Amino acid sequence: MSVTTADVGLAAALGAATRRVHERAHALSSAEGLTADQWSVLDFVAKSNTPVAMHEIVEAVGLTGPSLTRAVDKLVTSALMFREVDPGDRRRVLVSPSKRGWAVYAKLAPQMTALEQDLAGSTETAEQILRMLNGLAR
Repeated sequence: MSVTTADVGLAAALGAATRRVHERAHALSSAEGLTADQWSVLDFVAKSNTPVAMHEIVEAVGLTGPSLTRAVDKLVTSALMFREVDPGDRRRVLVSPSKRGWAVYAKLAPQMTALEQDLAGSTETAEQILRMLNGLAR
């Protein structure tokens, strides 16, 4: 008997899908020395176009605080991101891509978009999936 996601609940199906997507995303991001989580952080921060507070990344990307700190530490060590204290609130840490980070983002972003479309079957389906997942994440 073949088991499909129709045979399991939502949590199990989402978990299986997450693992498959992360495997494929890691295959692309590892060419630049990044994990899928590090790519997710760089992607979110780059799309924000302004320095982003760590708590905003936690909410958007879904990493735990310690996992996010490790990912950002690696991105900073790899010279892909800058970390700075928020001048308006010295308790907050802001991150933004470096020049090198922007170059890696520009190289990987189209590949990741193509991967998402391939996994979903079309751009429209990828957008529908994102809308549904964003609804679930609230």
